[in-house]
Amino acid sequence: MDIRERLKVETHGYSMYDVRREEYKNGNTDGINFRVSPMPFKLNNKQKIEIEQIGKAICSYMDCCIELYKNNEIVHELLDRGKPKNLKNVEEIKYLFLRPDLILTDDGFGLCEIETSPFGLGLAEVLNRAYGNEGHETIIHQNQLKNYIQSKIENTGTIAYSDKVKAFSGQLKFMANQVFSGEIKTWDATEVGIKEIKNKQIYRAFYLNEQYSNPNIAELLNSSHIYLPTSTPQFEEKALLSFIWDNRYTKFFQENLGKQEFELLRKIIPKTWIIGEEKYVEGGLPNKGGDSLSLAYLSKSNRKYVLKQSGFSLYSSWGEGVKFLHKMGQGKALENLKLALNDKEHLYIVQEFKQGKNIPMTFINETNEYQKINAKIRITPYYAYMGAEKGKLIAAKVTGCENTEYIHASTASINTAVAYEKNEPERY
Repeated sequence: MDIRERLKVETHGYSMYDVRREEYKNGNTDGINFRVSPMPFKLNNKQKIEIEQIGKAICSYMDCCIELYKNNEIVHELLDRGKPKNLKNVEEIKYLFLRPDLILTDDGFGLCEIETSPFGLGLAEVLNRAYGNEGHETIIHQNQLKNYIQSKIENTGTIAYSDKVKAFSGQLKFMANQVFSGEIKTWDATEVGIKEIKNKQIYRAFYLNEQYSNPNIAELLNSSHIYLPTSTPQFEEKALLSFIWDNRYTKFFQENLGKQEFELLRKIIPKTWIIGEEKYVEGGLPNKGGDSLSLAYLSKSNRKYVLKQSGFSLYSSWGEGVKFLHKMGQGKALENLKLALNDKEHLYIVQEFKQGKNIPMTFINETNEYQKINAKIRITPYYAYMGAEKGKLIAAKVTGCENTEYIHASTASINTAVAYEKNEPERY
């Protein structure tokens, strides 16, 4: 079967992504609003092993961050910044999965952030089913995601989403019907405020800061439900990646992670720091700068850093708060850094920019012809974060984009499953 036809079968009629902006609509009406690859993206064996190692290390790292939050006053205060009183001093922390964004660079994998939201998980599952059922051996076994999730959820529940994330509603409905439901489990997906949610357990597919802009979200969060993930915005902050580079916690991480995992994380996580905490950065800032404002005075070629709003803000999702400082003039870079420095209600981070490597990728265009592009690659593996499977790979996909530093799923990106060649030499 043609891979596009197979994808339409596996989506069960759900649109994987509703294009939010009119100029990006491509005329497709089959719900497959992205470039389709004829093949999964192949890793070599060394890369596959490293991705598996990253899963265990990332889960251990999150455990360490939770411990720091609970026992270290400085970390506790930082991660509680800007949070409402009812979301501070959290005790129970539960996430089904952790999803790092891995950029493929000349030096291997670069980890630019860790996601906990479900947006993209449905697409990863559809891609894995489609290519797997067309005879490709992917790195995720069929039903692996479904079996894991169903072992961790109640028999009935609702995936609750907001108007802000409605573009992903097809994926969320697919997840409710095809992954969360089965045998004795019955789940649905619904937009908050459209109808009353009566199920006790809710899978939270909205952002906690939306309680300020959406009264329906505020009302739901004040009602009696069992939430998964928990209402713990402290662990959805990009600032978590800064702690591995903070010399106040180096010994703590070395002792709790062990040498191998500590060195792996230092290798793949670019140097990252919280605005205002610069004096604790391992190795200091470029050119011995005293604070982040000094970055603006570097030449563009030496200013390869990214400014990001860390979390719990309307501008911290989907790249809306991501500023590539090397793409700006000195004045604009300085302006953005000053805005971050003066904002005392939110955390901001600066992260060393890791340039994605151009990899040839093929997609099938509108006239069923094979077309090649040089794409920068983002691999998004999903790792279990609950129970005995903790750290195990449960889903994965690859996104390839051309002519951009911001690699994300869109109508212009190639999205595909992940496979590997056991005996293939390293290609990229």
